[in-house]
Amino acid sequence: MRRNMVWVAVLAVVVGGCKGDAFSAQPDVVATAEGQELKAERVAEILDGAKGITLEPRAVEFVANLWIDYTLFAQAVASGELKTDSTTITEALWPGIADARSRRWHDSVVARRSKVTDAQIDSAYSADQSRAVQHILVTAEKAAPAEAKAAARQKADSILKVAKAGGDFAALARQHSQDPGSAANGGLYPPAPKGQWAPEFDQSIWSLAPGEMSGLVTTDFGYHIIRRPTAVESRPLWRQVLSEAQIPMIDSLYFEETIKSANMKVEGEAVARMRAALADLEDRRNDKSTLVKYDGGEFRTNDFVRWVRAITTNPGEGPQRLEQFRAAADSDLVNFAKRLTESALVLRDADKNNVHLSAEEWTQLQESFTSEVDSIKAQIGLTPDVLDPKASEKDRRKAAALKVDQYFDALVTGKVRMRVLPGMLAYALRGDAKFNVNAAGAKRALDLAMAKRAADSTQTVPAGPMQPAPGPAPVPGATTPPADSTRP
Repeated sequence: MRRNMVWVAVLAVVVGGCKGDAFSAQPDVVATAEGQELKAERVAEILDGAKGITLEPRAVEFVANLWIDYTLFAQAVASGELKTDSTTITEALWPGIADARSRRWHDSVVARRSKVTDAQIDSAYSADQSRAVQHILVTAEKAAPAEAKAAARQKADSILKVAKAGGDFAALARQHSQDPGSAANGGLYPPAPKGQWAPEFDQSIWSLAPGEMSGLVTTDFGYHIIRRPTAVESRPLWRQVLSEAQIPMIDSLYFEETIKSANMKVEGEAVARMRAALADLEDRRNDKSTLVKYDGGEFRTNDFVRWVRAITTNPGEGPQRLEQFRAAADSDLVNFAKRLTESALVLRDADKNNVHLSAEEWTQLQESFTSEVDSIKAQIGLTPDVLDPKASEKDRRKAAALKVDQYFDALVTGKVRMRVLPGMLAYALRGDAKFNVNAAGAKRALDLAMAKRAADSTQTVPAGPMQPAPGPAPVPGATTPPADSTRP
């Protein structure tokens, strides 16, 4: 259950949707979104302005999709449809919410099933194969000037005198130790075997009797005062270590029980359905065909699309991950579907046991989400004075579109940094929106950009501030423009 889920900011880089030719009659338009148009000439200007960017089809697609995301965001702000309520937050941040809930449920399962007795703790302590340690560090780097080292040693000596005189070692560590890994915990580190630490530090630990304290120990990090905790003091640390050692077995048994009781069955058409979804995620986002059946529910194609989109939204890694999914063997896709179904079953167990985020956590999420949205609105220029509530919605939408266009100018010239929408907000905004990327317009934009670049071929081209995601082309066919794609 402790499967790391890296949930990062969204930037949709793969175009999808209902295929059609209705838009191909407008070769001068690269994309549309909620009634706004992105002209081929404008894309060419953006690409030409972003010096250092490689002119290729995926660069056009990157710009088009970035423009779609910003435009859908700006238009939602202009129309008053962008909310920061619990429903919106749940939809935009569901991967992180799901991860937090599954981890909380995992912790409760471990707490109930982990059984570490005092006898086990005493046995582990007596075996003396690992030792807990408590220390205070006063930093003095090896290359530090002699004066700095002398001052650090003098400080460490003064702390040692207080400790030797009976001072509270944990309190001294919290007050004086410069080790960020242990200071807040009173200088304590959990049990570790010989050889875990720097040689001088390690030698000192293994020479001390329970409760005994060292003199000053010098390492490349500085000056240490080291103490070996007693058996009683070590007990909470040993309990934690022994409990964590049981987690893999607890996880294995939990999943074995969960899967067995769920009677999971992968559908015969599952692989074909997953491959069709991977070829066009947007087109399949509402596809409810079954991939995996289990008692009391199903894992469907739209669930698969949602998870894949969450995993592949990072602009740096997403395109490569998506290509890896597409190139995966059938057996790997089947196993992936099973793992996702297991995650769904974990969340179902969390639901059954009323495991949810606390009111405080929800408040923090809402404040963080609202703050990030407000920050992006301000950076684009979607301020109240621009989007005058007294103006008509049509005028507000026009003003929002203009601000997006100006924002691209600022991006290209490096006046602002590229910002991605929080969580899966971009994916959520695309759900019911009308947007399109046109193959003919994309090709036209690329041709125009190449012509502009050729006309100024003698100009030095340092890397520009706006770059498309690295890695392979985000759609099959790295040398061909994207196919027409429309969200009707």
